[in-house]
Parts: sequence; structure tokens; C-alpha cells
Amino acid sequence: MLVNTKIFVPLVFLAFSLSALGQQQKRAIPFKNVKTIVIDINNDGRVDTIIMTSSLKEKNFFNKITVSLSGLKKKTFYAKEAWTEVDQSFLESNKNTVNSKLLFLKSTNLHAVILLFGVMDGAGYRGEFSILNIENGNVKMVFDHADDNIDVEVPRRLTDLEQNGRLCFIYNALHEFDGYDAKSNSDIGSYAPYFVYPVSDTCKLDKPLTKKYNQHNYVFAGFNYDEKIRILYPRKKGKFKIYKK
Repeated sequence: MLVNTKIFVPLVFLAFSLSALGQQQKRAIPFKNVKTIVIDINNDGRVDTIIMTSSLKEKNFFNKITVSLSGLKKKTFYAKEAWTEVDQSFLESNKNTVNSKLLFLKSTNLHAVILLFGVMDGAGYRGEFSILNIENGNVKMVFDHADDNIDVEVPRRLTDLEQNGRLCFIYNALHEFDGYDAKSNSDIGSYAPYFVYPVSDTCKLDKPLTKKYNQHNYVFAGFNYDEKIRILYPRKKGKFKIYKK
């Protein structure tokens, strides 16, 4: 088949131009400033900067964060979907270092940690949850598991659990109540263990520490959520127990 090169070449050029223009438009997303925080993040006596920006229309949502440590290179991270305000229930039991509800910051003499809260839908699924570890002059996203079947439904604590300067992030899944035990004045619900992640550049689940934490603060019956294991949740002060009819 003969091809009219006078027509074919301009069409190829036009298609290439449109493709390049589309790529430029995708890259040139307009980000607007949502919040700027100026604070000494890593306790070195110098002022650092955290800038949250957004290409989203929704209020109190952002999808880009830049952390600039004084005298060092800045690091920028993007959300898979979006970050939003810190859960109010988390703020009630954890003191935030910064005057902002858009992120949670806590530091020790060893490191600093930033928690970024994703959106929770009506079914209790959180789109994403991210943790930044700031240590030895480096800023690294060490936890961001929206696609790894790790759903941080209920963030509980960010605390120096072992008193060694290393902050641990603790969370669990939502448990459902579907019964009541009058004898112990307790609700009956599903087994939803706590998970303990010492925040470091690897930031992995610490199973021995997780088991120990559950034994002291809850009950331990494995590392997985299990609705078949029934737990007694006391309405007043008391110990959690495995429910046996």
C-alpha cells in the first residue's frame, strides 16, 4: 500500500505534539500552599520548615509535603491519594508538638517522627497512612502501606515504649460489639490486637514487642484480627478477657 508522505508526516508530528502536551499538562499540576510550619524538628537548635501543598479542591486535604532541615537538602513526598486532619481521638491521648491538625509530630533525642493521616471511609477503611522518620540528618518515608493490606484503622499511640529514645507507633483494627455479658459488665466483641512498629528506617512490625504489649494491655491470641475470637470489653475499669460461654 502506498502512503502519501505529505499527509502522513504532519499527522505523526501532530500526534507527537499532542502527546507531549498531555504529558506536560499532567506534570504541571498547580499546587497551592495549605500550611507552612517553622520549627526545630531535629533538636539541633536550628529552624526547619515543613510545607504542605495540595492540588486537590477539598478543604483540609493535601497530597504533597516537603520537609527542609536547616543546612541539608529538602525532601518531598507525595500521597497516593490524599492526607487530611489527624484523628481527634488520637489527639486526645497524644500531645502534638506542632499547632496544626494536618500532621502529628513528636521527637526524642534520637529522632523525630511525622504521622500523616489518610482519609477514612464509611466502611472503616483508611486510604493510606504514612510515617516519616527524621534521623541522622535524613528524612525518609518509612511506612506507607495503603496497597499492602495493612489498614491503620485506629491509630493509638506514638510513644517511647521501651524508654530507649525510639518512638513506637501503635494501632489496631476496629472491633465490633455484638453482645453483652452482664456478669462482668462487659461488651462482647471481635478480637482486634494492637500492632507495634518501632519507627526506624526499616519500620517493621516487631512481633515480640507486639505480643508483650497485647499481653499487658489487652489479650494475646495471635497477630491477626479474628471475629471468631470473642473478647470481653469491660464498660468500666477491668481487664480484657477472652469470652467463653
